[in-house]
Amino acid sequence: MEQIVICNRNGDALDVDLLYGIPNNKNDIYTVGKGYTPAQGDSIYLMPGVNIPRVKLKDLALNLGVKIVRDPERANVIISGKATINKITCGRWLHSAKTEDFTAYVEWLKTHMGFDMYYTDKYDTAVAACNPEKIYIEYSTARDMNDKGFMALPGYSSSVHFVEDEYKDILDDIQNKTIFDESELLSMINGDDAVTITPEIYEQLVKMFQSSDQDNHIMAMEIMANSNYIDSALYLLILLERYANRISDCHTKNHVNFKSMVSYFNMTVKEIAWLDPDKIAKHLMNLGLLTKDWTHVLLQEEAEWFIRNIAHSSTFSVKEIVPTPEVQTAINDSYTGVVEYAIDSKDVTSVTESSIFPEREVESEEEERVISALYMEEQIEDQLLEEAITRVERADLKEQLVELELTIEPEPESNNHQIETNEPTDIDWF
Repeated sequence: MEQIVICNRNGDALDVDLLYGIPNNKNDIYTVGKGYTPAQGDSIYLMPGVNIPRVKLKDLALNLGVKIVRDPERANVIISGKATINKITCGRWLHSAKTEDFTAYVEWLKTHMGFDMYYTDKYDTAVAACNPEKIYIEYSTARDMNDKGFMALPGYSSSVHFVEDEYKDILDDIQNKTIFDESELLSMINGDDAVTITPEIYEQLVKMFQSSDQDNHIMAMEIMANSNYIDSALYLLILLERYANRISDCHTKNHVNFKSMVSYFNMTVKEIAWLDPDKIAKHLMNLGLLTKDWTHVLLQEEAEWFIRNIAHSSTFSVKEIVPTPEVQTAINDSYTGVVEYAIDSKDVTSVTESSIFPEREVESEEEERVISALYMEEQIEDQLLEEAITRVERADLKEQLVELELTIEPEPESNNHQIETNEPTDIDWF
């Protein structure tokens, strides 16, 4: 963080503020770690915006041998929440002027407009404290500088974030200390006796949310809030996503226990309305909880959503495509198209027809010899089989011919109608 100066003309006065400016990405104010394991004697400070029930936190502190302190200077562990950054910071849309240009403008106001030295000295003190390259100003001040020739009126303003005055000391005190996200404590907050939402309990909660009685909705939310967050994470997120409208109508959504459960997933209660199956998978991945079994359950529960949104899904992609039964009937054949994508992209690079027996790459010469030997053995077996079939066919044919000969009566021998006689002839027969 660095100090910034915001200064504006307000009639015959100058409003000067010296503030802690923060980067465009507010989450870069400090680094939040993961993997906190409470140790005996830890002193924990909860930053503004942390959603952890104080009653449950007291029990947790007694069980773990840690203590909760109100002064960040006395703490060795700092806990930050999802809402902390927005709680301790604010932002404004401002223009900016080079420091030398604005300083010249202030001198002109003092000389020509008779501004009191109290204001100009306050400005000089602020500039000396942080030596900024630019001064942030409102549009009215930028317009006045433009009219008096000290700067060209900028075409647009920019968002400037800074720390609220009441929280500046806290940020100073937590520097160089270990900071963890509130989810590290929330995972332990309900104790070992907390209920785990199993598929059977999940079905009961679904029926409660589907009921027209709002008391059932409230009871379901209380069960969710007091469950084992880690082992119930998938079903908690699916319930939040499916019944966001029912939840938004219940005042229980503002109870600290329910807000704590939502905070475990790094969300606010308002953000439940934008939850979808892809974001469910993302939350589970961020917490290191996504497994193969839970991926299958998520697809089972949200199959229709994934099919409708598969082209843009960050969880699943299409690998194979098959025709509809109508098309299969028309082509009188089966077909499977295999889709290939560009690396880290949803852009399709090719579509090929699936092979029932895909070719394998030979990994070694030994494997190639084995495959060749098996192939030759298969060829020899095929040849022997073919010869055996041929012999059988020939034997059958011979038997059929023999049977045919037995069924045919022999005809008398023909002498071409010659009459036999014992008389000699003068013809020489050939």
